[in-house]
Amino acid sequence: MKIGKPLLAAIAAALAVTLIFTWLPHASWQQGDKRGDVAVFRVSTAVRLTNSNLVDVLVAVKLNERLEKAEWSNGILSLDMRVDPNSGRPSLWFEDVEKLVRVSFMQLENVKRVLIRMVEKQQDDAVLLAAVDVRKTDEWLISEMQQLSSADPVHDELWRKRLRVSFTSAWEKRFGPVALYSAKPSFILQSE
Repeated sequence: MKIGKPLLAAIAAALAVTLIFTWLPHASWQQGDKRGDVAVFRVSTAVRLTNSNLVDVLVAVKLNERLEKAEWSNGILSLDMRVDPNSGRPSLWFEDVEKLVRVSFMQLENVKRVLIRMVEKQQDDAVLLAAVDVRKTDEWLISEMQQLSSADPVHDELWRKRLRVSFTSAWEKRFGPVALYSAKPSFILQSE
């Protein structure tokens, strides 16, 4: 009987501690009015780009193509977009450009410039096809950003200039001379 009382007391104490720990998460004094998601799982949209949130911001964009390289320095976001050499679809590439420009200048407040290089992987080498250079000071970002989603920078000279698209000789070998691609913007056709 000498062992029975202490053993019974230990079991009762363990049961009491277990019940208290089970009750604590449901205690109203602990949570107050802040019931909801745990902070770790709460979605928060980045407003400022930093080296610590660069990957999170870019993963959230959900691009068609893969990003090979991303650098953030002094307000300049530099990206290398790896394009597939077998299924080249420039319309999808520029759809990704539109998403990146939109996030950079509409969501993030500290991006001054976005540089995007379209790089095609070939065996042991990478070939630059085109480059895009958009700056926060570009006037069209304020008034015509919504039109970017329907723009065709490959065929529309106005959008090539706005995005400062540079095509390389590798692009011209694959898709033909860019100089032949020229279309008047729709607003000019309507006014004639």
